[in-house]
Amino acid sequence: MKAVIMAGGKGTRLRPLTSNMPKPMVPLLGRPCMEYIIELLKRYGITEIAVTLQYLPESIKSYFGDGTDFGVNMVYFEESRPLGTAGSVKNCEDFLNDRFLVISGDALTDFDLQSALDFHATHQASATLVLTRVDSPLEYGVVMTDEIGNVTRFLEKPTWSEVFSDTVNTGIYILEPEVLQLFEKDVEFDFSKELFPLLLSQGKKLMGYVADGYWSDIGNLEIYRQAQFDLLDGKVQAEIKAQEYAPGIYVEEDVRIVQPALIQAPAFFGRGTYIQGGSVIEGYTVSGRNNVIKEGALLSKCILWDHNFIGSKAEIIGSTICHRAFIGEGSQLAEGVVMGDDCRIGSKAHIKAGVKIWPNKEVDSNSTVHSSLIWGVKLSKALFSSQGIRGISNVDITPDFAARLAAAMATAFKPGSTVSLSSCPYPFSGLLKMSMIAGLNAAGIHTLDFGTTISAAARYGVKAYSADWAIHIRAEQDGETVIEVLDQQGLPICKNTERKIENAYWQEDFARSTADKVGMNRHHPVLADDYLQALKREIQLDQVASSKFLVVLDYDSTVLGHSAMALLTGMGCRVIQMNSDDRSHLGELVETVRKNKADLGVRMDRDARHYTFVTDEGKGISDDRMIALHLLIHSHQEEQEKVQLGIPVSAPLEMERLALQLNTEVLRTKENIREMMQAVRSIRFQPLFDGLYSMVKVIGYLAERRILLSELMQDLPSFHMARQAVFCDWKNKGKVMRMMMEETKGKQVELLDGIKVYDSDGWVLIMPDMDQPHFRVITQGASKEIASTLAKTYAERIQKYQTI
Repeated sequence: MKAVIMAGGKGTRLRPLTSNMPKPMVPLLGRPCMEYIIELLKRYGITEIAVTLQYLPESIKSYFGDGTDFGVNMVYFEESRPLGTAGSVKNCEDFLNDRFLVISGDALTDFDLQSALDFHATHQASATLVLTRVDSPLEYGVVMTDEIGNVTRFLEKPTWSEVFSDTVNTGIYILEPEVLQLFEKDVEFDFSKELFPLLLSQGKKLMGYVADGYWSDIGNLEIYRQAQFDLLDGKVQAEIKAQEYAPGIYVEEDVRIVQPALIQAPAFFGRGTYIQGGSVIEGYTVSGRNNVIKEGALLSKCILWDHNFIGSKAEIIGSTICHRAFIGEGSQLAEGVVMGDDCRIGSKAHIKAGVKIWPNKEVDSNSTVHSSLIWGVKLSKALFSSQGIRGISNVDITPDFAARLAAAMATAFKPGSTVSLSSCPYPFSGLLKMSMIAGLNAAGIHTLDFGTTISAAARYGVKAYSADWAIHIRAEQDGETVIEVLDQQGLPICKNTERKIENAYWQEDFARSTADKVGMNRHHPVLADDYLQALKREIQLDQVASSKFLVVLDYDSTVLGHSAMALLTGMGCRVIQMNSDDRSHLGELVETVRKNKADLGVRMDRDARHYTFVTDEGKGISDDRMIALHLLIHSHQEEQEKVQLGIPVSAPLEMERLALQLNTEVLRTKENIREMMQAVRSIRFQPLFDGLYSMVKVIGYLAERRILLSELMQDLPSFHMARQAVFCDWKNKGKVMRMMMEETKGKQVELLDGIKVYDSDGWVLIMPDMDQPHFRVITQGASKEIASTLAKTYAERIQKYQTI
């Protein structure tokens, strides 16, 4: 039996740890991560090993040599260019003449490989994927199998709504050699994205084996630290090659501990480490080799590599320090600090929490290093939420963060691109816009400043003025700021572009231009007027003017109020303005519409993205009924191709029947803003996300047909919906989804987005929220009572599954 260890990864998410070494060589309790994998293979009698290399290959070769010192035989296959996971294994094809196992050199696991091999042989599979269950599957490839273990579906790095299971791909595969004959050599080819789907399409037997035991992919700095703590806690069946100095305290040879030093378990100290008296070493401290810890130093939950000097009375809390660092007397390193090789920190310096310091940096004595001085602090695990980049104003989202974000965007965008920028009237939003303009221009990106407006106008402007990208910054009522990033079609950028920006940001791969080739900034402050004029061209203005509509307008933004007033008065409407303090209650708007016998009431949030209409009878129109209203209105577009609207999977079933009656089209999409917008065809605007456009279209339609809105709503179908939010800890979401999938076997299920289950009484949609620790349960029933009962039933199941 032979194995292939994939050891070509750069480990960019582990930088600066991997600035000078490949990811498989990062130390775990003083030994390279890959050494633990070799020991695991050897434990199961696998001693013939091929190793794929690309990034800094000599460091791996020089340490392991031909494998003799480790009791195995190792052969190296080096790639001159990236070949993908499957392509790199194909490169070893001449070495692989029988069934073989593929495993990553940058993971830590104690799986029973023999059980996996027996499973593969019993099922006579062409390929078997070794799977495991994790709390948060977002960063992995989710794999779905049937009861026997046949793989039925792959979801590579899914969103929460696509997490139909908590069973993920570990990157450990058992393969028959003939699978390598399905693709060419020296061609970039990936296991999960290409080879395994190819096997499924050809009817080959592809199995998934769910392994018990420990597995960690060492994917980021937090996981790297935790893997060492897990080794100390005995959670991994792996040998700690050191003597137990005291219970839970492991030391290699030639470690000197001068009393009275206080050392708490668990801890690890590598060969040649010297700990002077008066030092305090708290639990979960890992020291590599030849480190010097001077008197009075305090170390807690920190990771030291080799040849570091920790000065007297220095405090290092929850930090990770690579090789050959000098930490001066009395210095303080706070939680989450990560320091690369050969750094020097002067005496009494203070490194703030979360700072990353790249190799060969020096910090002067008595200095305070904030997140913005050298390398950025991490805002969150992912920059992008479902609505863009979101955070607390001037806490998470600051001007210096905005400038770095712009530099990261410039790395992802094409050089010489033009980016339009706009903001809401909140002064801090304008300040962020200025920072982003500076960051983009410094990277050679041209900018077009649209001034103050709403996001719908920004979407219109990027298309109308042929910009390549757009950025809109808006303040929310809860004190948060949202940065929207749009493509040239005015759509939120796709996931691939989001990941490029995130990777550039976390890797500090910031674009910079030479001083003579910086980008140019142009001002175009009349975009808002252009947008309003474009809206008015969507209707017959003379018919609206003659109808003298009375509209009650409720808003909470000055710029939106001015725009809406200018729009309505320009259409010949009479307007009653409101500016409600209570944004959660419609009662005042309803009462004002009834009292003044108005034709229409409109309430909008400060960006006009969310809106509610009230009929002339004082009845609010729900979001679902609003979709039906838009279908009706847009079915009468003249001299245009048939209109298509994107509606979310949660919309009522009646929408398809209504569209058929009206000779329009609807396309069911995920509950994803980009996908809903992308599905809209033959309309320049976005009906479901643009309150001003919707207001104009409704008024124009009513004026053209001389009909009241209440009369129009009577022609639309009615339906019964219920919605409920259920709290669920992040770590339980994947488990709940898996158990829900198991429960729905044999039922009619749709997996477009979340889990949608049909029965004779209606349907229920179970959606894990992307941004919050809860599930959304959406139901439709034959009656209001049935819909409510369905929602309550499934909400109780979600609560129950979390405790199992």
